[in-house]
Order: sequence, then structure tokens, then C-alpha cells
Amino acid sequence: MKHPLLRLAPLFRRSSGLLILGSVALLLGTACNLAGPWIVAQAIDVDFVNRDVAGLVTSGLLYLACLVGNGVLTYLGRLVLEIVGQRAMYDLKVQIFDHLIHHDLAFHDTQNSGRIITRVQGDTESLRVLFSEVILAFPADLCLVIGIFAVLGTTAPDIAPFVFAVLPPYIILLMIFRRISPPRFLKVRRFAAQLTGFFAEHLRAMPILRLFDREVWLRDRAEGLNKGVYQAQFIAELQAVWYFNCNFLIRSLGMVGILWIGAGQVAAGAITLGALVMALGYLRQLFSPLMRLSFQFTTIERARAAAIRIAEILDVPRTIDDPESPTPWPGLRDAVRLEDVRFHYEENHEVLRGVDLEIAAGTNVGIVGSTGSGKSTILNLLLRFRDPTIGRVTVDGVDVRDLAIDDLRGRCGLVLQDVHLFAGTVLDNLGGDRDAAQRALHELGLREFSLDHEVAEGGGNLSRGERQLLTFARALVGGPEFLVLDEATSAVDPETEARVQNALEHLRTGRTTVTVAHRLATIRHCDNIYVLADGCVHESGTHNQLMALDGVYANLAHLQEGTA
Repeated sequence: MKHPLLRLAPLFRRSSGLLILGSVALLLGTACNLAGPWIVAQAIDVDFVNRDVAGLVTSGLLYLACLVGNGVLTYLGRLVLEIVGQRAMYDLKVQIFDHLIHHDLAFHDTQNSGRIITRVQGDTESLRVLFSEVILAFPADLCLVIGIFAVLGTTAPDIAPFVFAVLPPYIILLMIFRRISPPRFLKVRRFAAQLTGFFAEHLRAMPILRLFDREVWLRDRAEGLNKGVYQAQFIAELQAVWYFNCNFLIRSLGMVGILWIGAGQVAAGAITLGALVMALGYLRQLFSPLMRLSFQFTTIERARAAAIRIAEILDVPRTIDDPESPTPWPGLRDAVRLEDVRFHYEENHEVLRGVDLEIAAGTNVGIVGSTGSGKSTILNLLLRFRDPTIGRVTVDGVDVRDLAIDDLRGRCGLVLQDVHLFAGTVLDNLGGDRDAAQRALHELGLREFSLDHEVAEGGGNLSRGERQLLTFARALVGGPEFLVLDEATSAVDPETEARVQNALEHLRTGRTTVTVAHRLATIRHCDNIYVLADGCVHESGTHNQLMALDGVYANLAHLQEGTA
């Protein structure tokens, strides 16, 4: 299997030109950096020994030019690579978000919202730092190390082995840190995701928590999770501190050793003073990329963990997807049918057991039943939020799995019991088309709503009934052929419900409507009513026919009317 980081390489294709430009700038800066100690050595061994003032001035100007050139080129290179990294992470966020919003409901049932937020924001930021500061700058650092070996090997071969001798201890230390560090940083990411998810879920439920006097529990739980993050991060970062200090110790010992040995060789005439100064300069430069890698090793481990977690999200395949060759929308002129449909959320626990159900075009069909009887599951199957385990759902004889998902859902209007409004204006919540939104409000008789009225998050500045009415308008904006109402009037008062029912009677003309309800008054005028019990259609017929049967429906009616 390809490494998670390598799988992200295609993200850089559209910035390949900038990537080459930034890399060339860094390589030229590295060349300037390499020239510095060599120029100093030449100034000492040639210009100073020969008392060549003009040569010293020239060497000084060349050294200054190398310093300025290195600074300017390195700045430009890192600026360009930062732009490349930002672009790549932007594309990755779009890819993740597109994957999430088109994924199945079953996927979101198993995913914590806080963890998903961490993937989209925190993990992509870790990858941005890795790409812009480590991976994209690595060729320049590698060239610097190779260049130091080449220059020292050709100009000062006697002292070069002592410079290279510091590498084995560093490599051993790197391998040890590389072995013990990853599990600890993965643990940090796991605890951090749990804490983010906890806050995302519980802060929005603050009114309920306060109502039940759960503030102390919330604080203790948050403190426990926060302590877990602290302890995991403390252990991981403490390892990094030890690692960095050991690197500094190796560099210091290397400088002392080379100075000690080199001074003796200079005194013995084996090497020149310029060669010793050059060796010390290159040793300092040699540790620059090594120390940079040391400081960024935690970044590498965080990014590695982030790449694994992002890959885990992207690798979950969609089970609800468009067919390769979608069948054109048939038009809903006959009926929508469930044919011997079975469905389960969990193995060995069927919610629907061989349901046969017909919704004739242009009719108003009601579905009732006790909690857990499968009413909402049927709506999920009709809109293809889920697929049947066995059987099929058809529109005019065409299996919905053969239709394009946008074709199916684009012709449906859905109103749920759980109302969700977004922060923004009424127009934002109705899709953004001013004419269509205004027409939907007028059709429902909601002329008191201004399209420019600001709606708080979750519709907090609206009454429960007003929020439900807006969801009706939202369902009607697209001019749907098929209306699906899931306990759509459960949140409104009787007066508002009557108002909505009157509007719906008008809107149902020429449309096919499915209404799920607990309150039988909502569906008593339906053309046909299906009564679900234990995952099966137990009874069907009009209100009067079902009452005459004196079965499950009649029993529900008597209970609600208080005549049982």
C-alpha cells in the first residue's frame, strides 16, 4: 500500500512551475552558503599571508555578496514553497470536504463531528507545515550536505574525516528517536481529537446541561480529557527536548574535537589555518540542516499521524453513489413503489421485513406506526439516503439505484421533524434564489418573513413554529414533484398546524406526497394510509376504512382521542 504522504503528491501538480522555481532559488542560496567558508579560507591562506589588501577587500565583498544572495534567495524560495504548500492544502481541504458532504448517512452515523473538524482543520495544517518547511526544502538541505563533503574532500582531505565523524552519533540518535516517537505523537492526536469532539458536541447543548445541573460533570469531564492531552503531549515533547539537547551536545563536542585536533595539525604544518577555519565553518553549516530536521521532527511525526488519519477518512468508500450510466428520470407518472424491501442497520436486526408499498402519482399517502416501526427508514430509502438490504425502490418501474442521485433528490422536497437552520439570512436558508424563495413564502402564506431577516445559528432567534414553517418554504423552493414530510408539523402549535395544513392542501395539487406522522389528525385526509408494525405493513386504506377494521390504526385513534 502506498504511504499516506506519497498519496498526497498529486496535490502539487498544478503548482509544479512554482515548485521548480522555489527549489531552484533554494539551491542557488545553498551554493552561496557553500561558497562562504571557502572564501574565508582563501582570504586567510592567500590574501592575508601575502598582505594583499585588494584581495582581502575583494574576498570581503564576495563574502558579503554570498551572505546577501543566500538571504534573498532563501527568502524567495521559502516564500514560493509556502505558496505551493498553501495551495496544496487548499485542494486537500476541498477534496476532504467534498468526500464528506457526498458520503452516506451511515458514514456520518459512525463519525464524531469533532474528529471530522480536526481532520479538515488541524490535520491539514500539520501537513502544510510539513510540506512547506520540511519536504519541499529537503533537496536544498541535501545538496548542502553533499556540497560540504565535496568541498572538504577536495580542499582539506586531512581534516575532512574529523568533520564527518560527527555524523554517526547523530544518525544513531535520530534512529532511536524515530523509533520511540511516532506512537506518542499518534496518542497526542487521538486525545486532541477526543477533546475537540467533546467541546463541539457539549457546548451546543449547554441549555440542557444547565437545566439538569450538569455543569460540574461537564467541567470534570473536560478537565479529564484536557489532562489526557496534557500528559500525552508532555511525554511526547519531553522526548523532543532530550533529543534536541543531545544534538546540541554532539555539535559542541564536534567543534571542540576539531578545534583541538586541527590546532595541533596547524602547528605541525599538516593543514593551513584557513583550512581549519573552513572546516569549523562547514561543521556549523553541516549541523544547520541536521538541527533543522531535529526541530522539525515533531512536525514530521504530527504530519505522518495526520496523513494516516486523513487517509482513513478518504479510504472509506461511498456505498450510495451514482451508477456508471444513469437512467434518465422517468417523470413520476405512475407510482413510487417499495417491492419486498428488507433493511437493517445492524446485522441480525431487521427494521423492515418484506415491505410492499405503493405511492401512486399525484396522491397523498400517510405512514403511521409506533416508534421504531420503520417509518423514517422508508423515507430514507425513498430519497436514497440508504439502500435496501433486499428488494428495491422504484419510480415508474425504474430502480432508484439506476437513477442519478441529483435527479432523484432534486425533484423531492423534504421536511424533517428535526429542524436545522443556518446562521445567515432567511434567503440564505431558502437557497439564495430570491424569486423562488419569495414565491415559496407567499405560497405558504408567510408574508411576514423578510428574506433579509437575520437568522441566528440554529434559528435561535425564531420561535419553534417559525423555524418549522421556514423548513416548509425551503422544501418548496425547487418546485418539487414529490413531497416527503417526516413529522413535519410536530413542532408547531394547533393554530400554526392548521395554517400549514391549509397551505399544504393547495400545494399537494399536482404533487405526490408522503406524510409520516404520529398524530393521526395530520394524515386522516390522506388518499391512502399505511400502518407499520414490527417492520411490516400491517394495515392499509383510507381513514374510514382503517377505523372500520378496528385494528392497530383504530386503536391508535382511540388512544389519541381519549376514547380507548
